Amino acid sequence: MKAFYDKLGEKKFRLFAVISCFVGDLMLSKYLYDKYADRQSFDLHFPKAMQMLKSLNQQQKMNLNFPPDFQENVYSLIVNTLLTCLAIYLLFHIFNYIFYIYKKRFAHLYLTFLSFTATLFAPLMGLAVMSQAPVYGTLFILQGVLFFFVAYGTRIFKILPK
Repeated sequence: MKAFYDKLGEKKFRLFAVISCFVGDLMLSKYLYDKYADRQSFDLHFPKAMQMLKSLNQQQKMNLNFPPDFQENVYSLIVNTLLTCLAIYLLFHIFNYIFYIYKKRFAHLYLTFLSFTATLFAPLMGLAVMSQAPVYGTLFILQGVLFFFVAYGTRIFKILPK
């Protein structure tokens, strides 16, 4: 397998590693958005949560009045918070990928750690979500194979020590 990496070359490998990891980031972000910004699921669970909140307020003899658009505001807050977190996550990884291309030691160590852990956890996540979302499950398993390729390559194309 080392011969394959030598034939590929370090520059092409670095570019492939960054693209593979970024595709994994986008896929995970899309899955999380689809899962947690699902309006139907929110509309199903929100009345139950409000009912529990109202019963707690009655037990404590508190009188809380919620505005009529409270449900819509809570949903908007959830979606905006999710989008902000995903944007920070993607920006953090983009900066690390840029530094990895320029052979910075910290970025190499980060990408090595990321790819080794994702080699294990991406397929496990794929198996875990396979029953609810078979497309995502299959994609996570395939992404795990790409992460293995990246993890193995980071061991071959090492960064110079300090």
